[in-house]
Amino acid sequence: MTLARGGPPGAERLAPTFAGDPAHVFLRENGDTWTVGRLLAHAADIARAVPADAGPLVAVRSHSAAFVVASLLALWTSKRSPLLVDPALTAEPSGLRTPGEHVPVLAPAHVPDPWSDVSVVETGGAPIVPAFPRAGDPEVAFFTSGSTGEQKSVRKKAYQFGEQHRIEAPWLGLTGPLSVLCFVPAFHILGYIYGVDMPGAGGGTTIFYRGGAPQHWVDQIRARAPKLVVAVPSHYRLMTQVLTSPLPEATYLCSGAPLDPVIGEQFQRLAGSPVLQVYGSTETGGIATRVGSGPWRPFPELTWQRRKSDGRLLVKSAWQDRPDDWYVTGDAIAVEGETFRLLGRADSVVKVGGRRFSTGEVVQAALAESGIEQAHAVVYSRFGELAVALFVVTREESSLTATDVRRLLAGRLAPFKVPRTIQVLASLPTRGIGKVDEEALRAMVSPDAALGGDAPHTF
Repeated sequence: MTLARGGPPGAERLAPTFAGDPAHVFLRENGDTWTVGRLLAHAADIARAVPADAGPLVAVRSHSAAFVVASLLALWTSKRSPLLVDPALTAEPSGLRTPGEHVPVLAPAHVPDPWSDVSVVETGGAPIVPAFPRAGDPEVAFFTSGSTGEQKSVRKKAYQFGEQHRIEAPWLGLTGPLSVLCFVPAFHILGYIYGVDMPGAGGGTTIFYRGGAPQHWVDQIRARAPKLVVAVPSHYRLMTQVLTSPLPEATYLCSGAPLDPVIGEQFQRLAGSPVLQVYGSTETGGIATRVGSGPWRPFPELTWQRRKSDGRLLVKSAWQDRPDDWYVTGDAIAVEGETFRLLGRADSVVKVGGRRFSTGEVVQAALAESGIEQAHAVVYSRFGELAVALFVVTREESSLTATDVRRLLAGRLAPFKVPRTIQVLASLPTRGIGKVDEEALRAMVSPDAALGGDAPHTF
């Protein structure tokens, strides 16, 4: 891609908001109000705190969306790019600091952080004059573990967000000043795109709400009546349990993990609005959307195909790091005209007892039982050989046991496909914003790690 003058947009798309009216309220967070002027003043505090010998990448570690946004403005202005790190991580990711690269970690002073280097206090002093990355410059980096559990840093250039915004916002009808209620943290790419970038690019406002009970989430939606609600499957699952009347009309967006079709149907019936699911990854950006359990509809201007050798989805778009190259996703698909269906992880095919099958088949067979709400299968090592373990979460009214699940699967699968291990759990362990923690599941059955997983690789 040629990033010439007049070409793809960079982070200057945010200048009308962050270099505009200092009295404009951009962010509200758990009762605290942040005008553009206050964010720029705190950005000045952060810019002064960054060590002079810091390299081009500086880590930011905070639950606070305000601290994240102020850090973005501070680091962009000093010609550095931020690396957003989940503050829930108890150990420093192995890929955070590479030899010869000085990456200081910033955190707000009022929240003790055992492995931050720089603590920043808000002083209320003079604001900075912000600068923004050009199209081909790095804008922000994210730590992601995708679906594999392996932490890695993914750096994103400014044009990637600009191009996705150019295509996605009008396609979803999210144009003009946008009011957003975001239940996903700003340090995650989902919260960044829809809670920071989209409202920031259109002079909008955003509310980040973390914690609280499901009834509080519903109350916030009713009180704020946002145009866009950003959440993950667990939010919608819990909100359906307390909804008694329709919610204000909005775009209710969901990503981060697969949404149970039953939950989607329940939410639409109770709330009066469907849930728009977005499929993509940190590496690819948005790929496709859908409502309900139908096929996925690719984004406009995104090229895609099914690789014949293994059925994997290949994508190419203007918002990828290398727009002219095919990106090989980890998901297998079935083509349905201009749309596709996700079949599960392409690497979920396992050879057990000399015969191959996909753990996705096992999961789908389990989910066909009305009493099972969630199911996830992993491959683990058992006495030096590979075996499959299935973990299920039953619905509240169900009394299914592991023996019952085994009997049901025996009626739907060939004997060699029935998992060696089946466990009924109260809930599936998750990482980040709702992705199943496969390593935690394997630890329940084996200390050895192996390949596995069949959930789509989503934001």
